[in-house]
Amino acid sequence: MPTRARVLAVNVPADLDVAARAAVALHVQRIVFAYRPRSVRLHVARSATDASLSILARVHRLCEALGIPLSLTTHPWNPHVVAGHNAVGPEAEGGAAA
Repeated sequence: MPTRARVLAVNVPADLDVAARAAVALHVQRIVFAYRPRSVRLHVARSATDASLSILARVHRLCEALGIPLSLTTHPWNPHVVAGHNAVGPEAEGGAAA
């Protein structure tokens, strides 16, 4: 089992469409199960679509079921992190982004 990472940072695109919603949600779920982060930080733009906001609901249910704290922000933690990509690695450990 991988070492438990500190934070999984996910940046959800503001223009996410319904077709991509399920794929992004599944990808986030796979990352959470693989890395078991101590917390998840979800960035959703203020101008997010309904599909983008749906990701929030899905990730919230997942985190709640696993006992993982979830924080929501409208400011990206790391602008190089995109939907479905995580900050498990140097960014999570306080190092520079690759």
